[in-house]
Amino acid sequence: MSTIETDRLTIRHPVEEDRDRFVAMFTDEAFTVFSDGVHDAVSANARFDGMLLLVEAVPYAKQPVIERATGAIVGYTGVGTAVVDGLDRLEWGWRFVPEARGRGYATESTTALLASADRFTDGELLCLIDPRNAASRRVADKVGFRWWKRIDWLDDPSQPTDVLTRPIGSGGPALLAPART
Repeated sequence: MSTIETDRLTIRHPVEEDRDRFVAMFTDEAFTVFSDGVHDAVSANARFDGMLLLVEAVPYAKQPVIERATGAIVGYTGVGTAVVDGLDRLEWGWRFVPEARGRGYATESTTALLASADRFTDGELLCLIDPRNAASRRVADKVGFRWWKRIDWLDDPSQPTDVLTRPIGSGGPALLAPART
């Protein structure tokens, strides 16, 4: 497990001791705005379990972003998985607590972890953004994601979602989710 430090942040793999903080964030409506919705305790724990499992297979999977000045986990950055066009792909995302938004943390942490991913593998990542989320779209543009298309998330026309792509390493085919056993 590698730890990445920037001027203001530490990015590292999630550990079991992070569970309570992530469950609290995943069950907070303000944290989950522009996402798959607020979780209850059961689904929040399952989501955290998924983070722990994926980072074992993909070293740039979703990771806590820790504010160095306070030691507090203020969000995450990294890949999860999403099915788009019938393929279970690696999809980059970030999310921060409201008090950490607008401070450049998303760009800073994502840039740092993407640099690590660029050294690790070659291929293409997705990034899914709610078209109303202008702040996340600006971050995606800054870190090298480019527009591909708009889809209806889960085939629901009331959930338009912008799909962006970014090459990792020297680029290549779509990066797929690891096989689940």
